[in-house]
Amino acid sequence: MPSVIYSIAIVALVASILLVRFAYWLSPKPIPGIPHNPITSIWGDIPAITEATRYGRKTFSDYVAEVVAKHGSLLQILIGRNPIVVISDRKEMERLLLGRKCTDQSKRTNEIFATVVPTGQIALPTNETWKRHRRLTGPSMSRRYLERMSGRIAAGANDLVKLWKAKSELVGAGAFDADLDLQLATMDAIVNITLGTSLSCVEAAYNALPSSLFQSSGVVHLPRCEPPALHEALRAMMESIEKASTTPFPLLSAQLFTYTSPNWRKHYNLLNSFLSTAITRSREREVILGNKHEGLATDADCVLDMIIQREEREGTEVFGKGEMLDELLTYIFAGQDTTATSLAWLVKFLPKDAQIQRRLHDELCSVLGPEMDSNESLDFNLLDDHKRVPVLEAVVAETLRCAGVGSLTGRELIQDEMISDRFVPKGTQLMFTTALMSSSESEWGLDAKEWRPTRWLTPDGAFNRSAGPSIPFGLGQRSCFGQRLAVLQIKTFVAAVSRAFFFRSIPPEVDTWSAVELVTRQPKTCYVSLERWESKS
Repeated sequence: MPSVIYSIAIVALVASILLVRFAYWLSPKPIPGIPHNPITSIWGDIPAITEATRYGRKTFSDYVAEVVAKHGSLLQILIGRNPIVVISDRKEMERLLLGRKCTDQSKRTNEIFATVVPTGQIALPTNETWKRHRRLTGPSMSRRYLERMSGRIAAGANDLVKLWKAKSELVGAGAFDADLDLQLATMDAIVNITLGTSLSCVEAAYNALPSSLFQSSGVVHLPRCEPPALHEALRAMMESIEKASTTPFPLLSAQLFTYTSPNWRKHYNLLNSFLSTAITRSREREVILGNKHEGLATDADCVLDMIIQREEREGTEVFGKGEMLDELLTYIFAGQDTTATSLAWLVKFLPKDAQIQRRLHDELCSVLGPEMDSNESLDFNLLDDHKRVPVLEAVVAETLRCAGVGSLTGRELIQDEMISDRFVPKGTQLMFTTALMSSSESEWGLDAKEWRPTRWLTPDGAFNRSAGPSIPFGLGQRSCFGQRLAVLQIKTFVAAVSRAFFFRSIPPEVDTWSAVELVTRQPKTCYVSLERWESKS
């Protein structure tokens, strides 16, 4: 009997030692000399973050802004074993990301996206595989190719105008929810650019409108159309990424979630099947056309065809099937979400400044002509000329600055570094507060957080791209790959809706400015009240 008790005691002692060692291994290890919140448990800042973001009261970037206000421009947040060093000094950010090769894509960022797009550019370190992906997809961001695709973006914008005309006739002076409309219109555009076919999401929403009138001066809740399955599948992917981004071990958490969620697997399989079919059809087209055409890759009908043509005709580099699927999904996912979210913030900002709306409308009608017909495209060269459309440039620049769609940028140190005179070791995760830097009162003045497009205009009305700091797409080699496409899409949609509509103030019960963070920082509510310009004149 004593031997049994002795054995149990030994086992309990060993288990206790192992548990203590595991707790020590799990507990946060702050970097000496860098401020942080007090460590009250092995969970570090996780309880405080959970409490701050519970019930959607605040976003994670709101929490980061609070600790920056408390500790200054260099601090550390403790999530898991290793700290995340938060940097809010723009000069340090520029030095680290532009000056020399001392950072790479954050391993944490790679892990957050790895479950959904494990071989997509966004989930890869800056290695030879990543560089090969950039070379194969690079022509899709060339000026020549974007000009060719501008007509497809305009088609999506025209469809949105048509839908909103119909809705405004139904609701009169009332306000209606515009969020899903923006998502569907931008999805139509980006899928058309990527795969060469439109999903006709907006057309389906138009056909689903009721025939009876809801004339009102308040909030009108129109019946929502059933979003297409592909849209719902993409939303499911974004939500899984969001869940992974808020945990200490994103890859493990994402894998547990995806492997135990039949709904997630259903959505992922739908996307996989949809894109696989598109790839097969593109290869069949190349077999038919390949021997007859030897044009440039930028002459391709869509991004998928461009990649297939480069593989078949140049023959030097190829994507595996998984790589192709992940790149296409990344292209659609990033191109739709960023643009739709930016536009959602824009239509919330516009009613705040009737004068800038009038200036924008008059400029667009003068340069591009009056409101476009339903099938009319836009002159890419005019949209791309800041001297011809300075107010449009200012409105887009100010929206990107204020919206903070990508409010935080993650990187990892690949060598020891002194940051703000503090030693930070190799392998440390860095987080740059790009939205805070873009709204600094020391750079922009006391109204830095207000949406005021005229701050980008000189006294003679010219656009001044150097008016102040704005970092909506990050900096350096790993900055947003699709930023030129995103800006073109935003400009095109703004040109379409601003020529057609004046955006009126909306009722206070839906005029809220709370945000939610999925992959991007999105407004919780997005309502519009529209008036046709011809009735306003």
